[in-house]
Amino acid sequence: EKYEILKTRALKVKAVVSHPRYTDLWEVYPFNAGYFMCLRLRSANAEAVRQRLLDDSGIGVIALGETDLRIAYSCIEEGEIEEVFRAIAQAVIDVKREV
Repeated sequence: EKYEILKTRALKVKAVVSHPRYTDLWEVYPFNAGYFMCLRLRSANAEAVRQRLLDDSGIGVIALGETDLRIAYSCIEEGEIEEVFRAIAQAVIDVKREV
């Protein structure tokens, strides 16, 4: 049962983060039906995006180096996945504008 929940979330995340509207914002690292996934931001600092997300949306992610964000999709309800990645995209756009 838990495996199926995580698998469903992973498939939903893959569909959402791979949407063409996000192509200019990030590259998706390969991932499977585990707990985490990573994005390589194309033109925004990962730590600045992390802080923006936490401050503006209360969303916690981990910045890995200058460009990578680690997201624990295992704790995101399936119905909230699109909203979370829209918030991440907006944070990336906002941070890019500030530079």
